Amino acid sequence: MKELRIESSEQAAALVRAELPKEQKEERVFVLPLGADGKVLSKPILVSVGYKDGTSGVDVRSILAESLKLDAHEIIVAHNHPSGNPTPSKEDIETTIALQKAADIVGLELLDHIVIGSEDSATGNGFVSIMEYL
Repeated sequence: MKELRIESSEQAAALVRAELPKEQKEERVFVLPLGADGKVLSKPILVSVGYKDGTSGVDVRSILAESLKLDAHEIIVAHNHPSGNPTPSKEDIETTIALQKAADIVGLELLDHIVIGSEDSATGNGFVSIMEYL
């Protein structure tokens, strides 16, 4: 990604949404690795695939490993909810807290964890930033 910098959750959500299949049958978890200046180091990286029943495929270890491979300084994690409702679950919030602690330990800054739903969801923009819940 040539000189693209992330300046908003909307921008990050749009990049991840572009990587999702039209028909979403399972959760897909992505990490967006960024340099210290917010510059995007690669397109969103698919790190795991979960299940339609909402069982999360968020794997903290895989997220950190992919980020460190690219020498990221900051990361944004995103996953979709196949139901179309982007409201974070209790597990989403707990996972974000665990991810934030793990990222701190290895010197990464977790900027956001975004849940992507349908574009016409009740949130108005089709996604929710979990960091707003913390």
